[in-house]
Amino acid sequence: MPERRRLTVALVVTGALANEIDGMRRALGAKALERIAPHCTLIPPVNVREESLETVLADVRKAAAKSAPIAVSFGPPDTFWPRTPVLYLAVSGDLQAMTALRADLGSGPLAPPSVRPGRQFVPHLTLDQRIGPGRLPHALEALADYRATYCFERVTVLEQDANHRWHPLADAPLGRPAVAGRGSLDLELSVVERPDPVVAAWVDEQWASYSRQRYGDAVRPIESYALVARASGRLVGFVDGEVRGPVIRIGRLIVSPEWRGLGVGSHLLRAVERLGLERGCGRVRLETLLGAGAEQFYAARGYVAAAILPRWREERDFVLMERDIVITTGGPSVERRTPAGWPDPRAARGGGFN
Repeated sequence: MPERRRLTVALVVTGALANEIDGMRRALGAKALERIAPHCTLIPPVNVREESLETVLADVRKAAAKSAPIAVSFGPPDTFWPRTPVLYLAVSGDLQAMTALRADLGSGPLAPPSVRPGRQFVPHLTLDQRIGPGRLPHALEALADYRATYCFERVTVLEQDANHRWHPLADAPLGRPAVAGRGSLDLELSVVERPDPVVAAWVDEQWASYSRQRYGDAVRPIESYALVARASGRLVGFVDGEVRGPVIRIGRLIVSPEWRGLGVGSHLLRAVERLGLERGCGRVRLETLLGAGAEQFYAARGYVAAAILPRWREERDFVLMERDIVITTGGPSVERRTPAGWPDPRAARGGGFN
């Protein structure tokens, strides 16, 4: 039997307004809070065959290109009771564009199941889909004055996982894509928040082919990793990054504020070193803000400056730091030295970091 994917298409609220709406959902005890972001459903959940996925994504891009950004207002709250115990924010504004987008999407593999006669599309943003009927009057009264405005700039395809959580699978900007070139070369350029599975598969294939040509058949694929630290079941630290050939790179290292200074960060670093050794790496690499406390933290644990990265992030200077992992009887250790081939950035700057 062909594999199927359960998809829905929605206009998803992001940013500060999403946090605000999630606050209301949390106060209501909405069960779906952790399963899906605040959104306006355009195509209800539908099962799509794996071989139809590329068609689905093309249909979504085509429909999005015919639309334009959709400006809406949320509020006041309303309910579908007694038909169903749903509490939602009413949606007003450019409903004509929203309805047209929904109609353009609702064909082909995304065609929703048959709808009972007389049921119309009611644009809304669900706050709680299973609120107790006895609580409805109080919730409606408490939220009666709520109003917010928002402009949807993209449409999102979400996929349901085995735990019934919905994750963004692909998105398409609302409006015609920019066209670069004319005549014999017309390129449509679209900004997306994430590459869809078809694009991702193509990129992986092309990049792997380039890597083999450039570095040889023995080149290793980039491998992501993440390490989580808990104390008595409580989340206290996290580190992630990727393995790139002989180097294991640290992307983000986070320790809960109340647990800093207790060795959590050091344990995470040692765990990264052990993981690097297990995966055949001989070096750890990271970038951190120049002159900040994190630089001293890493330096005290054997990291050395390899290069200055001017205006690396938010127009702030960063420093590239590395350490070679060596095996000792006590486990992973480090040889303190500037990596071979790198000039000493401290000497170049006339002394230590501030």
